[in-house]
Order: sequence, then structure tokens, then C-alpha cells
Amino acid sequence: MDKLKALEYFLAAAQTGSFSAAARQQGVSLQAVAKLVSALEAQLGATLFQRSGRGLVLTADGTQYAEACAPLLAQLRSADEGLRQARQRPQGTLVVGGTPFFVQHCIVPALHTFHGNFPDLTLDLRTVLHLNEPAAQDCDLLVLHGWFEAGDWVRRELPVLPQVTAATPTYWKRHGTPKHPSDLAEHVCLCYRNPYGKLLDLWRYRKTDRQGERIEEIVVRGWLSSNHRDHLLELALGDAGVMRVSPATAQDEMASGRLVPVLLEWEMMDPPPLAIYFRPELRRTLRLRVFADFVATCCADLAKRTDAKGQSSIDGRPAWHHGSSRRASSWLSHR
Repeated sequence: MDKLKALEYFLAAAQTGSFSAAARQQGVSLQAVAKLVSALEAQLGATLFQRSGRGLVLTADGTQYAEACAPLLAQLRSADEGLRQARQRPQGTLVVGGTPFFVQHCIVPALHTFHGNFPDLTLDLRTVLHLNEPAAQDCDLLVLHGWFEAGDWVRRELPVLPQVTAATPTYWKRHGTPKHPSDLAEHVCLCYRNPYGKLLDLWRYRKTDRQGERIEEIVVRGWLSSNHRDHLLELALGDAGVMRVSPATAQDEMASGRLVPVLLEWEMMDPPPLAIYFRPELRRTLRLRVFADFVATCCADLAKRTDAKGQSSIDGRPAWHHGSSRRASSWLSHR
């Protein structure tokens, strides 16, 4: 005998005064209700209902039993509902690691909205640059820029954020605005060093017009490089040089005119891919799913708002990415 169902049918019959009404309420047959209530009476060794042509009437034992069982079933239903709501409402802590400039400029500004939608979810943000660094091992989810082998992680691609060549109006006024990518060889360029330690001093551009596709590869030079994008941004804003930057991560600077992009008829090639990485065992965890969807939505919105040209998909790792050289430009002498 299914004791729980027997109790539900018994209490339904006690409430409605008939087996047929209880059957309709429970969505089962009259025979199913009558059979289980009779089995319950047999197990208890007590008569719970007086049966007559006019319906059912609880006996003294039936009344006592109903009063005892009703709160227990109500508590059980409450526990079931609480668990269902918990599964539908993410709770607990999610440890998130990511490339600092992307987290700071693209994720953090939208977190107040995310928290309003999921107030029971606690986020622990960590700075992580590389998929294989020790700090990554403590994270449930990573949001990283760059060409990484997923390894034991599950990878979810995010929209590509295109990049532009930019400097301040003061810098362009002092040094001249480049008309062609090759002009950048005469400018002070602030270069990023990626998580693999490679200096990205080879800036590649592509232009497609009536003459076909043209690719320009420029080895740029400057007096400073950094593996932290915000160091380069601060220097660029101080009129110190030219940088390649995603408008999506420098919206205020672009909108205010403090940074002015140039060479917009040329597409900057090799924008690093952006992806979410997470533990396979957490694939079905609600707190991970809602945050991953939130990050993907942020990226899609940012990609739509940018005015820069960008690749709709990544062509694969650029050739300069391979090899042990510390400079991307070294690839030119080996091809």
C-alpha cells in the first residue's frame, strides 16, 4: 500500500464527504480511492468512516486520525514546495574568475540588476588571467579572453568584441592622424602582453572593397607594455600613445570623445575570443546556468552597441600565437 496516497485520499474524502468527490479532486478513479482507504483502515485496525447512501461520516477514530494527519501532510506539501522553489531560485555561492578588465567594465556594471533578479545567490569574484593558473582551480566558472585549450573545462563561446585603434584628440593633434595602417609604425603604440607572455606588437588589419581583400601587418613600437589592459588605457587617456581597445569595454571614454578611434574603414584582425569555462559536474547547476546566461546576454548587448567593425567569427588562432617567441612580430621573420 502507498501510505502517502492513502492518507491523501482519506483526507480528501473526509473534506468532501464522499469517495467520488475525493476521486475527482485527486484526479483518480472512485475505485482507487475506495480501495486505498479500505486498505488504510485494515492496516490501522480501525473504521475511519461510517458509510451510507447519503455519503461518508467520520467516526471518532477517523476524526482523531484526520486531525493528526492533516498538519503532517500540510508540512510535507510545504517542504515539497520549498524545494521546488529553491530549485527554481538559485541559491548558494558561485566563485567566478575572469580577465580583470572584462569583469570590471562589462560584468560589474550590470551586477546590480543580476542581484535584483537573483537575491539569494552570492558571487565571489576572483582575478584570473589564465585557464591553468592555480587561482582558476578554485573557481566554478571563468570568463576569459584568449586562445585557451579547454582541457577538463566545458567551454561556451561568447560574442566576439571587435577592437579599434584609438588615442586621445590631443595625441592625434600632436602626432597626426594615421590615414593608413602603415602610418602606425611612426607612432607610439602601447602594447598588451597576453596571458601566455607574448607581446602583441603585430597589429593586423583587413579591408575589403572593389579591389578585393587587402591585409596589412604592422609591427608597432612603444616605450611601455603591460599585461593589464587598464594600465594601457590610463596611459592612452594621458596622451601617452595609441592602443587597440574594444569600444565595448571603453564605452564612457568613446562616448565622451576622450578616446577617438581611427582607421575605421579597416577591420582590426585577431580580436581575442571570449568564452565561459565551467566545471562539467556543475553543468546542470541552476546558479551556474543563470550566471552564464547573464554573461552571454551582457556580451551580446555590448557587441550590438559597438560601432566598430568586427569579425562575425574567429578564424582560428592567428599564426603568431603559435611558437615560443615572446613577440607576435617574430612570426614575420619565420614564415
